[in-house]
Amino acid sequence: MSKIIFWDWTGTLANEARLDEAVCRSLEEDIAAERNIPLTEAERLFNNHLKDIENSWQWHDYVQHGEDFEIDWKHSQEINLNKLVLVPHARDILKYAKGKGFLNVLVTNAVRDVVLLRAKHVGLIDMFEAVIASSDVKALKAEGKHFEYGLQHLDGDPHKSYSVGDNPVQDIQPAKKLGLKTIFCEFGEKLVHYHSEHISNNHREVSDADYNIKNLLDIKRIL
Repeated sequence: MSKIIFWDWTGTLANEARLDEAVCRSLEEDIAAERNIPLTEAERLFNNHLKDIENSWQWHDYVQHGEDFEIDWKHSQEINLNKLVLVPHARDILKYAKGKGFLNVLVTNAVRDVVLLRAKHVGLIDMFEAVIASSDVKALKAEGKHFEYGLQHLDGDPHKSYSVGDNPVQDIQPAKKLGLKTIFCEFGEKLVHYHSEHISNNHREVSDADYNIKNLLDIKRIL
């Protein structure tokens, strides 16, 4: 059986706070242009749209947002990708984990097309043996399906595998239920754009992870 590290993306490996804020702004501008309405009205429409799908994996689906408003979802991503930055030592720790015999698996509430676009932009996509997105399992990570899918399809041993993330509800709790060891990234809360209460409330919960880290390189002493 294989040993796996399930890596969260936003707030763990990538700092997307400025990117997601800019993407949402660009979507609102595109909606305003497409419908020939004031930007304030476009903001209201988009925020109401997000509120209607709060607490669902579809909330994270920029592709579907584009289809719903008949605008190009990729445009708002591509013009703002320069605002995406890696968390310090992200590349180094992925390389280290691979060298220790772990399979690096990216698990995210983002949808596949969006996270692939972003991971390719920063040159990390080749560091992962697999990517499991919310659109693949039709669920948020909190439900545990991302981890179940990865363990099953990669023949993973949960007792030799880890989940690394910054969100107690999405990254730690479901992984612990499956027997994985868990590593909580204390720095992640500062790297997330809070345009949703279900994200910010998740972060306010106390983590009961097996390990807490302040820097990705701290993982070296754990593996």
